[in-house]
Amino acid sequence: MPRLDAERIGLLRRLSATTSTIGRRIDADLVDEFDLPLAWFEVMASLARHGGAMRVSELYVDLDEIPSSLSRRLDRMEQEGFVEREATPTSSDRRAVTVTLTKAGRALWRDANVVYRRAVQRHFAQVVTDSDITALHRLLSKLDP
Repeated sequence: MPRLDAERIGLLRRLSATTSTIGRRIDADLVDEFDLPLAWFEVMASLARHGGAMRVSELYVDLDEIPSSLSRRLDRMEQEGFVEREATPTSSDRRAVTVTLTKAGRALWRDANVVYRRAVQRHFAQVVTDSDITALHRLLSKLDP
């Protein structure tokens, strides 16, 4: 096992800072065009990938979110009419809630997805080569818990 050294610590910090910077740039593009924060877009994208509805517990896992933070975000998104929450108790969990993307939320996500994809292209994909992709897959597979 390689020793923990200043170079590895520096690389981790740089990786974290770089991904944060890219996220902020994509967020700024979405906010400029649609007044839609990236965090809201990610909720909509997750719901869209799962057919438009998910249990809140599944959404936490899919987004790797802290429940209280996601709950507050869903409150605001529901107030804006982009999602709806409905109790869907099961025999094993009486507190289960399903989040559904509304028609307005689906339309906004569809339009914002164009800007999101352009932003990902501009801030990330245009500089990533095929060999970078291979190396990133290899590295991320080692880092995935």
